[in-house]
Amino acid sequence: MAKSLTSILSQIERLQKEAASIQSEVITRIRKDIAKYGLTAEQLFGASSTIKQRSAKTGTKASKVAKPPKYADGAGNTWGGMGKRPEWIRQALAAGKVLGDFLIDKAAEPASSKAKAPKAAAPKKAKPAAAPKAAAKKRAAAKTSAPRKPRAKAAETPAEA
Repeated sequence: MAKSLTSILSQIERLQKEAASIQSEVITRIRKDIAKYGLTAEQLFGASSTIKQRSAKTGTKASKVAKPPKYADGAGNTWGGMGKRPEWIRQALAAGKVLGDFLIDKAAEPASSKAKAPKAAAPKKAKPAAAPKAAAKKRAAAKTSAPRKPRAKAAETPAEA
């Protein structure tokens, strides 16, 4: 027997009310337990819980914790150093400036985040250009030639026996 649209819609409405009621009861029970045991949001959800709570109240997506800006110009523009470079940085670089000119408080930067000066690399020995080709030829010849015979052991001397 086919159900009418109105009966399906009324069933959906009834089920939604039932789900909301169950959810409300669970929330009430959890809030009582949190108060009873003195739990904090940080204990339950970690350090970023305050951001998640605020976003849940406003209905917006939880955002990441904002990092302090790493670059700034004198006009109040700032950039954290991640993602696409802002237009003001691109224009300044095109005008001949260097990115390091915009670093905020270079001296206060922790030593671990500073780029370490590259160590002077020992000069590498130049290989002759023919070496890779010769090695490749040897490998190719080894594949096509007959398998090698094991080496004969040296005859034992009377002193060893």
